Amino acid sequence: MESSTSTARPDELVTPDRLTYLVKQLQEALLVRLREITQHFDLTPKQYTALSVLAKYPGMSSAALARVSFVTPQAANEMVTMLEGKGFLTRSVDRRNRRCLEVELTRSGSKALARCDALVAQLEAEVFEGVSAAEQVRFRRTLKVCVQAAGTHPSS
Repeated sequence: MESSTSTARPDELVTPDRLTYLVKQLQEALLVRLREITQHFDLTPKQYTALSVLAKYPGMSSAALARVSFVTPQAANEMVTMLEGKGFLTRSVDRRNRRCLEVELTRSGSKALARCDALVAQLEAEVFEGVSAAEQVRFRRTLKVCVQAAGTHPSS
């Protein structure tokens, strides 16, 4: 039995069926669209992620924000400084540990996040238009399991 790649013309795009490739392909396509959305609000996708995390977990430190925003602590600190300069965040001394700074959204940051979220929801609706609600629930659950598994196995 011939594989589909052996019958493809040289000018046809043939992509691997590996799950890792498909996940990366989806990530890259979504990142392009997220950049288009976030630039309307003078944000990057990583800054949008940070605002989203802070909306859910207000008062988080920059170090904790780094861990959940997929950036280094130094990059998170720079990002917080930039977002603070735009008026989207404030920093204050943690009442429990005076050596730590808590980061929170400002009203302006919450408004920018809400407008961005509306467009991201439209993007998700477009991308998953052909996927049933039940399949989306399964997909979300499967992705969470895979993310957890990928983070628990040491590199070879």
